[in-house]
Amino acid sequence: MLPQFSHPLSPALHDAFWHILQQNFRFQAQAWQPLWLNGIQLGYLNTKWQQQLSQDWQHTQHTDTHGLHLTTANWQDMGQALQQLTRHWHDSGLFHGWRNETFDVYDPHRHFLFTLERSAFRPLGLHSHAIHLNGITHTPQGWRFWIGRRSPHKAVDPNKLDNFVGGGISSGESVQQAMIREGWEEAGLPETLLQPLSCHSRRTSLRTVARGLHHECLHIFDLVLPHSIQPINQDGEVAEFLLMDITELSEAMCQEQLMHDAFLALLDLFARVGLLHHSHPLTQYLHTTTK
Repeated sequence: MLPQFSHPLSPALHDAFWHILQQNFRFQAQAWQPLWLNGIQLGYLNTKWQQQLSQDWQHTQHTDTHGLHLTTANWQDMGQALQQLTRHWHDSGLFHGWRNETFDVYDPHRHFLFTLERSAFRPLGLHSHAIHLNGITHTPQGWRFWIGRRSPHKAVDPNKLDNFVGGGISSGESVQQAMIREGWEEAGLPETLLQPLSCHSRRTSLRTVARGLHHECLHIFDLVLPHSIQPINQDGEVAEFLLMDITELSEAMCQEQLMHDAFLALLDLFARVGLLHHSHPLTQYLHTTTK
């Protein structure tokens, strides 16, 4: 069972976290062009990608006051056309980091539409899904938080601090399957430990990035790990695991040593264990990003 802390963090820490959120989680929709695929608004385009997409799209398209509309005969054709086009962009050097891994694209009602290379989601501003697992354990010195440090070989943000476990939900995976897979790959956690867990929160991460727009639903889980169990990375993507008390973790967060989405997932946990004051604007913001 999760602990309940008797006192919230200091007002100064609340203010610092709130400032970081305001700086890093910004999106002004009026500066972006909505992307409509087969009549459904699914993405957002900055000027660069809007011009590139309009120029290179080989099927039906039109632009109106609502945005750029792309049309194909069916969703399978749409997925194939976007896969081929974004592969061409990558091979032409327009963006880097092709992963050879696909994510599922859903409509706003969570109905599956098509699959697409995960690195193409940000240029098109499509909505992706990821799991985040907060790890916490009780030691003789009190409650501690498990934090991972990303491998120095990671293509994105090497050596940066991250959630205990986290990763994108691949095509065809359920949220639970992704959490169990990532739990083993990143921390060596057995399925028997992870299977009983349920998702505590679904939170939207919406922020502009160099490649386009990061628009992701974070499915957040918590695990109270027995102190006798030590996480061991299996896939080479985590350099080490750190066990931090709340003072150490808060300091690392204030220094922006953590990945942005890990920062958001930890704030979600803080709100649920009594570390955030309900009246602060930080907590009000967290309410607005809950799905």
